[in-house]
Amino acid sequence: MKLFRYLEGGTPTGFFHVEELYKDWKPKLWRCKGKRNVRCTEVKFEFNSLNSGDVFILDCGLTLYVWMPLDSGRLERIKGMAQAKSIRDVERAGRPTIHIIDSDWDTSEEFWYYFGGCSKVSQLKPPEADGIDENFWRDNRRDVTLWKVSDESGRLNTTLVSKGNFKKDQLDSMDAFILDAANGGVYVWIGKKCTKNERLHAMELGTKFIEQKHKSKHTRVIRVLEGAEPASFTQWSSAWYDAKKTQQFQPKLYQCSNESGRLLVEEISNFTQEDLDGDDVMIVDALNVIYVWIGTGANVEEKKHAQETAKATKIIFSKYLNTDSLPRTQEAIVETIYQGEETSTFKNLFPKWNDMLWELNVRSYENMRKLMFS
Repeated sequence: MKLFRYLEGGTPTGFFHVEELYKDWKPKLWRCKGKRNVRCTEVKFEFNSLNSGDVFILDCGLTLYVWMPLDSGRLERIKGMAQAKSIRDVERAGRPTIHIIDSDWDTSEEFWYYFGGCSKVSQLKPPEADGIDENFWRDNRRDVTLWKVSDESGRLNTTLVSKGNFKKDQLDSMDAFILDAANGGVYVWIGKKCTKNERLHAMELGTKFIEQKHKSKHTRVIRVLEGAEPASFTQWSSAWYDAKKTQQFQPKLYQCSNESGRLLVEEISNFTQEDLDGDDVMIVDALNVIYVWIGTGANVEEKKHAQETAKATKIIFSKYLNTDSLPRTQEAIVETIYQGEETSTFKNLFPKWNDMLWELNVRSYENMRKLMFS
């Protein structure tokens, strides 16, 4: 997925060297958090923002550090590397150097220089200090809201469009929108055909959101143009798809787990093959075929409940699986798929499929690192 991020302010005049742009760069810090739905959000650039359980990206302009403390999760590490790679390759034309800080997470003088030196390691907050990864974003998504800014009536009005998450088709090229991602920041989406008045006032209203919602002072308003949405914006959408495929049903992926003693079903947004966790049972909703994918490490209870959940699709899906794009037919069937035995039809439900991913533990973050940066 292409990632673009826009600098605040108007259109610059004249031309300048890239090095001049980053000469006075102020470091930024991004946190990658979550057990299934990992999201990267900007946090205040200071030592107190760090903890020993999440992955952080230190953005120094032409140098990017992906810091992976000992207790950070596999998907958080993969997400952090992918985000840094996207910043380097798409936003900055491959110029930045990426440093992966993993085994030396507590001894890297180059990284810790920005946070007061390695002696600060002993003062790091524990993993649970900023919330437990499991269900972190699911529990916080109720605070995510999408607002439309429109002057169609002759007066500038701001109206609530959705709460909890949003879908791409809720955005209208004729207007501007404000996405309040709670502790994930504020985004102003500019439609291609919105008026100048909407475009200008949307940025002002976005700034007011920070004050009215009493957000931390480091929170920025990020301007997003239609057609060039960064991953940091689309990650908040429950249904983001290619505009050319708007008439097609978009498959959905759900993770089933009973780690806490009760069955939990959670949707994985913008999923890829890497989201299929071999220690869990996953449900892939392909509309008329419901696939129960069973990982090699899933426990007996997860296997049992996942199949029951899929078979009860008419009832369970009305609660968990928000599939209102197309009506489900009466002939919808449930099919069980075991890890490593996926059919070509199943594989085609994913953006990309690599048969080697299940071999030699290639899904470990170490091997994903080799695949991304080789």
